[in-house]
Amino acid sequence: MKFGTDGIRGPAGRAPIDAASALAVGRAAARLARANGGDSVIVARDTRPSGDALACATLAGIASEGLVAIDAGVVPTAALAVALDQGRASAGVMITASHNPWRDNGFKLLSKGGRKLTDEETAQVEAWLAEPAGEADAYGVVEQAHRPLMNRWTDALEARLPERGALAGRRIAVDLAGGAAMVGLAWLLRAVPAEWVVVPGKRINDGVGSEHPEALQEAVRREGCEAGLAVDGDADRCVLVDERGEIVAGDALAWLLARALGVRSLAVTVMSTGALGPALPGVALTFTDVGDKHLQAAMREHGIPLGCEESGHVLFADHPGGDGLLAGLRALAHALPQGPLSEVLAPFEVWPRAKRKVGVAARPPIDSVPALVEASRAGEAALGEGGRVFLRYSGTEPVLRILVEGRDAAVVAAVADRVEQAAGALR
Repeated sequence: MKFGTDGIRGPAGRAPIDAASALAVGRAAARLARANGGDSVIVARDTRPSGDALACATLAGIASEGLVAIDAGVVPTAALAVALDQGRASAGVMITASHNPWRDNGFKLLSKGGRKLTDEETAQVEAWLAEPAGEADAYGVVEQAHRPLMNRWTDALEARLPERGALAGRRIAVDLAGGAAMVGLAWLLRAVPAEWVVVPGKRINDGVGSEHPEALQEAVRREGCEAGLAVDGDADRCVLVDERGEIVAGDALAWLLARALGVRSLAVTVMSTGALGPALPGVALTFTDVGDKHLQAAMREHGIPLGCEESGHVLFADHPGGDGLLAGLRALAHALPQGPLSEVLAPFEVWPRAKRKVGVAARPPIDSVPALVEASRAGEAALGEGGRVFLRYSGTEPVLRILVEGRDAAVVAAVADRVEQAAGALR
């Protein structure tokens, strides 16, 4: 098994997302915990139908290594990160496919303190996964800990949201994707005094959540809400909708949070717009590779208080792991008292951009494909100052991702067409 940008994902029921693989993941997580000086691993999951079976197998793998396997049940990834940050265990496994369709599932591993795995840890875990199972010398135990971990998470949210009273009486739609954050709905309704309009979700990510915001947009318009907030299946991603039912760009959320927190430095990935720099004078921007683990590493290394991905992942230095609810609530508590969300965001203009993806049969270095090099060079010349063509292979799919950005929408679209055509050489 190989880890992509954020763990392992795929259709549930066949390798590598099956019970045999989950058992191996449990054993590897136990070894990671032991290497971190601990004797326990937490296993959490979202609401996918395959989650129970995969969790049971993962817990068995941990116990077969002689460690304590802590069953957190259904909780967001952020709840797992909080528990690890507070020393409840030395490693954790989140069984989720994040924003993928409900038939998929996957495994995310977190290390000591709730951080994402380093490259070295990832390589070691992959080596353990490749090893055959040995004979168990002693078995560990399985402990149930859903409610204690839930309480740790909601206590952390309350500690980091002293301004939630700013949302009192505000009419806000919320879409929890039918996923892991559903277990926090009762806390949200009780602790945050807004007038909540809850978007129903029958199955995780099935026409709901951050990847399918149409239901949230419709609810905002129908119910006359001031804003809408959506998360994904494991609740580590946030998407906002303004009072018109229009989606707020991920970089606009980054701009809003940077101003709300008064930060002097901000970590973003290479997918973020070039408009952020001019819009945040006095804020030092650090660009990382795609993936919130790279944001997390940059934040730790350079003491950066805020990290944002254009896709809606937000990291705060005062909170372990991505937490879509925390990000959305902090943003809305800052913005809504100032006026309509669309007007608060109006000073920030996202440059026009085009995204494409092309299926690939191989992954040669991009600079070794003459057609792509020439199309990119010509495209950036046409786009002018600040314009760019960014190409990368997906970490989870056999595709080349294309991002074109510039100040003129027509030129952006034309350049994207030419680069996409040149990428046909990789099919």
